[in-house]
Amino acid sequence: MSLIDRAKNILLSPKTEWTKIEAEDGTVGGLFTGYAMILAALPVVGTLIALGLSIGPYRYFGMSYFLVSAIAGYVIGLGIVYLMGIIVNALVPSFDGEKNDLSAMKLVVYSATPTWIAGFFGFIPGLNVLLSLAAFGYSAYLLYLGSQTAMKVPESKAVGFTAVTIIIWIIASFVVMGVIIGILISSLVGTAGLIGAAAYS
Repeated sequence: MSLIDRAKNILLSPKTEWTKIEAEDGTVGGLFTGYAMILAALPVVGTLIALGLSIGPYRYFGMSYFLVSAIAGYVIGLGIVYLMGIIVNALVPSFDGEKNDLSAMKLVVYSATPTWIAGFFGFIPGLNVLLSLAAFGYSAYLLYLGSQTAMKVPESKAVGFTAVTIIIWIIASFVVMGVIIGILISSLVGTAGLIGAAAYS
């Protein structure tokens, strides 16, 4: 199945698509190179478009700031997705589900689809917030449905499993991305300052 069809189906007919996904063979590497790494690049593409058009906040800051943020966010975001796959697989027995490395990665990767697509429009003031909230809610719904199919979590415990997973995901994202991107941006600003000082010395 093509990437476009998979993304469309997981968004429009998730219950049916999760059944198909669970029945498919594959590898974690193939899942990332053939799907996650491509869709996760959408927010970066959106940033590049915004930089080219000088839309929204991008007109007020230097290009390097947003390029570094976007690229770092891309790499770190994929790392967090991989980490969440490991965490989900370790967490699922506590909710009477079945451990499976590949299924756990499928669950996390495909549930992230709405947030990656919404991230493409992140440069549009006003719309970006609404889309992010909608994408977050729908990703949680996909996680809820997929947990029952991919990880065999009983329906009675799927809500709890989803809530715990989302909380861990949020914490991991804010802590890891906030710290690392902050360090990168500080380094960039410090380097720019040194270059500027050297130019005027």
